[in-house]
Amino acid sequence: MPSDPRKRQKQQERRAAKRKAKHHQLARDRQAGLAEQLETAARYPVLHSWATEDFWTQGMGWVCLSRELPNGSVAFAVFLVDRYCLGVKDVLAAVGPRSAYENRIVRKTRSDYTVRDLSPAATRKLVEGAVAYAGALGLHPHPDYQKARHIFGDIDPAESAEEFEFGKDGQPFFIAGPRDTPERCRQILRTLLQACGPDGFHYLMPVAPDADVLPEPLRGRPTRLVGQDESGTILDYDVDFPEE
Repeated sequence: MPSDPRKRQKQQERRAAKRKAKHHQLARDRQAGLAEQLETAARYPVLHSWATEDFWTQGMGWVCLSRELPNGSVAFAVFLVDRYCLGVKDVLAAVGPRSAYENRIVRKTRSDYTVRDLSPAATRKLVEGAVAYAGALGLHPHPDYQKARHIFGDIDPAESAEEFEFGKDGQPFFIAGPRDTPERCRQILRTLLQACGPDGFHYLMPVAPDADVLPEPLRGRPTRLVGQDESGTILDYDVDFPEE
């Protein structure tokens, strides 16, 4: 016997309603802000927690914390931390497939850098310590930091006994990267002058600066250029995130 058309119609309507509800839920998930996604992800176990050795040897390095979600995807935040002066200089954070995270972040970073594993508490302590140091100088972290920081969740930095040094030889040390515009360099130098005075910090420029770049109190002084430090170590602070 053919089925009752009315029952068949109701079944179709129920299936359509389920599809519509699922579609709306997926749309809400896609539209959810990154901070909300990372805050939700912070309930799940830490997958990786590390920093590149450049953080200790050159004053700037990658710092990563990631979490594995029940559906197999990964939430991560990678911070480019300048411990000498600027704090968190750049941020990359996302929630996505583990394969993409492994290829873009883990394999790429570990092939290009020496990585030091840290406890989650130490990683949070390092990142937040750099932000606090820069903040005391009047320098703000990258705008995406406020979203990315939600990856830490309830990790307690006080549980880490590690100590991190900020500044260099007791003073802020601003190193201008090749992508730092003259206007940005000028703003940072003015901020440091206000916070520390002309003798309270050091700076390195990628090229000999025009007179307009340097605030008046710094003009006429010798300017160190990015290239090599006194020990001959090559300095390269133009760090990019791995490409897709």
